[in-house]
Amino acid sequence: MTALTSTGAPAAPVPGAGAPLLRTEGLEVHFPITEGLVFERQVGAVRAVDGVSLEVHRGETLGLVGESGCGKSTFARAVIRLVEPTGGRIEFDGTDVSALKGSAMHRMRRRMQMIFQDPYASLNPRMTIGSMLAEPLKVHGLAGGAAASRRAQELVEIVGLPRNAVNRYPHEFSGGQRQRAGIARALAVQPEFIAADEAVSALDVSIQAQIINLLASLQREFNLTYLFIAHDLSVVRHISDRIAVMYLGQTVELSPSRQLYDQPLHPYTIALVSAVPIPDPRVETRRKRMILLGDVPSPANPPSGCRFHTRCWLRTELGNPERCVAEAPALRELRTGHQVACHFAEELMGDRRSALAAAAAEHSDARLTSAEESTEPIGHTTEPDVSDSVGPGEGLARS
Repeated sequence: MTALTSTGAPAAPVPGAGAPLLRTEGLEVHFPITEGLVFERQVGAVRAVDGVSLEVHRGETLGLVGESGCGKSTFARAVIRLVEPTGGRIEFDGTDVSALKGSAMHRMRRRMQMIFQDPYASLNPRMTIGSMLAEPLKVHGLAGGAAASRRAQELVEIVGLPRNAVNRYPHEFSGGQRQRAGIARALAVQPEFIAADEAVSALDVSIQAQIINLLASLQREFNLTYLFIAHDLSVVRHISDRIAVMYLGQTVELSPSRQLYDQPLHPYTIALVSAVPIPDPRVETRRKRMILLGDVPSPANPPSGCRFHTRCWLRTELGNPERCVAEAPALRELRTGHQVACHFAEELMGDRRSALAAAAAEHSDARLTSAEESTEPIGHTTEPDVSDSVGPGEGLARS
């Protein structure tokens, strides 16, 4: 693989060591709701991101998961300043990004790039891949003319595209090849941080594996730091060092990847993990899946107290629903590196964990059976938006 720079790259940092490369404190992104045609006035706001504080350390991958509409993509776009934050602070390598303007923000954009979800809509259909890759080099004054063309040729080879890709248009490529071109565009200006917004969700499972392996390889070679957003928890587990779980604009759990899957401590995370398919038919047919009933509440009118209380199975099992309705839980550390925003998370760390999980699974089954037998209209039933991809050890490592 061809290096982006002619100088020797520094030794790869240990993920999670030292000061964070990216830090957000109470980040908010609220979209106004207005009414009136002539005299327009604001009557509310969609709280897409509502007070998120996260850290991403140099060289690590922070996975960000949650159902559709929980604010993951908006959070990533706010960090890159593609969406202006309503409140809070964004700090990149000690610099307050939320306060940067003009040329200062232009210089910062070279250090922070994004891979978009849709490989079909994110590329300009009127430009060749070579022109697309040369453009950011010219904009940032890194190369021009023949030098930019040579760098574009290097970039397509780095991401595994054929050499003649620089002379072809996006419509001549498959979805996976287009996403490789999007990755090459993000790499063009030699960034330190990349936000990958659902970068594999639009691809077939086998192509997902190839792209994930490519991202992991690029991270090792160029010491990249990733914010990786996805619905598929199997994919997130494979690539992430730590995982943050979002629900309705807020972080409800943050943990090292393996620890989150081995022992999730938030009832929402437990439901998400229970929906991940296991590539063993004997285990898959025996286990019970925990089904979340009801829709995600509107971010324009979130529930009081704990935002998950309208769908939470744990508060009913513990018999103390009033506290969840009245008091919002703080995100607190219960064990090293594992933070949870749930009043009753301690219950899931003790001997009652298995009994609570079993009772919740039986409760879900009973409610579903009752709903299926009833002839009366019932509330909409949804499962966590987790795609049925391969397990973490199936296909990804072998591609």
